[in-house]
Amino acid sequence: MAALRAVQPPATAPGSSLFEQAFAPATLRVLDRVRLRAAHASGERPGHTRVRNRGDVSGTELERHVAYARGDDLRRIDWNVYARLDELVTRRFVAEREVPVWFVVDSSGSMGPDEACSKLDMARAIAAILATVSLSGGDRVSLAAIPGRKDAGPAATMSHGPLRSRRALGELRAFLAGVHQADGPADLAAGLDHLLRQTRRGMVLLLSDFLCDLTAVERALDVIASRLCEAKLVQVLSRDDRDPAWLYGHDVLIDRETGAEHRIDPSPDTFRRYEAALLEHVASLGRLAARRGMASAVTISDVGLLGFLRDELPRLGLGLVR
Repeated sequence: MAALRAVQPPATAPGSSLFEQAFAPATLRVLDRVRLRAAHASGERPGHTRVRNRGDVSGTELERHVAYARGDDLRRIDWNVYARLDELVTRRFVAEREVPVWFVVDSSGSMGPDEACSKLDMARAIAAILATVSLSGGDRVSLAAIPGRKDAGPAATMSHGPLRSRRALGELRAFLAGVHQADGPADLAAGLDHLLRQTRRGMVLLLSDFLCDLTAVERALDVIASRLCEAKLVQVLSRDDRDPAWLYGHDVLIDRETGAEHRIDPSPDTFRRYEAALLEHVASLGRLAARRGMASAVTISDVGLLGFLRDELPRLGLGLVR
């Protein structure tokens, strides 16, 4: 599977950048009281993020009582309960941990063209919104683009961070604004291995069209799993990827990443087979993620940011809660 374009692609309609919309005052106001809730990611450093089911004597929010067992920390015994009920129970608190969160954008040739409302524009906008929310929740946010320059490979990976508060929005915006379409394919596995070498038990949000061989995606997911990280995959497709109607009248297509030309039979049967192959590719990606306990969502670049937040965020197992 690869992203293709016609030899002479049709002109795109002008539109405002989704990335710029992510930083509009109205958008930021909506996000002011919103928090991003992860399922189980947690770091090892103290922080302000509350992580359920991790008992911690330094926590401040009481979660539950459990019967005292030999060897339990005596500081956790609730003596008030003992005075009333003559039972020894210990208190379990909601642990506070700073969650390391990586937002990784695929900036390969497949994500182009580098213009408003493209796949890359949508990916940068989603990364901006979710990173903003994550910063508001006290997480430790890092950003990356694979590849980050015209040459591919781990050394080409651009990264920035960690950032720790909304005061760093200017840095977040500047970094993502500098992410542009690169030539060639992205080696997601090598890039992630380079980025995550110091990360354990965090969360990785990987944004890509994933229009590549699924074995390459498997390698990338295995890298994330080896770091014991929670993973969320956001597959960003364009309307052209999903609807092959634009292919009518074209018999030569060009691979966006390699530049290779492909001659096709522009017939209804070809378009039906293309649609079937794409649907199977998307479904297979979802199965790959599910087998590793990872969440995934699919969005189209022209649905807009509100459409993504409304329709796809729940599929990632993330809750936007007030």
